[in-house]
Amino acid sequence: MRFAGVTTMLLTLILATSADAATIGLKVGDYGTTGLACHRQPNATTMSFDGRSFSYPHASKCTDKILMRSAGVLTIAETCRAAGDGSPVKANTETFKVHRRAADRFTLIKGNIAMTYRWCGSVGYFNKH
Repeated sequence: MRFAGVTTMLLTLILATSADAATIGLKVGDYGTTGLACHRQPNATTMSFDGRSFSYPHASKCTDKILMRSAGVLTIAETCRAAGDGSPVKANTETFKVHRRAADRFTLIKGNIAMTYRWCGSVGYFNKH
């Protein structure tokens, strides 16, 4: 009986995490800032979204958790466990906000800085350009 309770709790946690990630509502792929053409983006202005979490040229193996929703803006806590090349690093958690503009466009807000991103292609797009 005790095993069933643990299994139920684990399943609930997995489903809650999946629902959280799915509610970001962005197209899976690579994103670049709106100020530059996709093929001209430097690494610093690119990121990927795998349908669950964001990753960057200098951070990967990230897990995103939605902390709050307010007026179309999501507050997200993100923990990254690897460098951009996948090599392990000490886990680091940052909080930022995402304002979804459309399924392929959003504004990322970190502190007082806001940058708008748009979809450039499927995951791996920037590895080819």
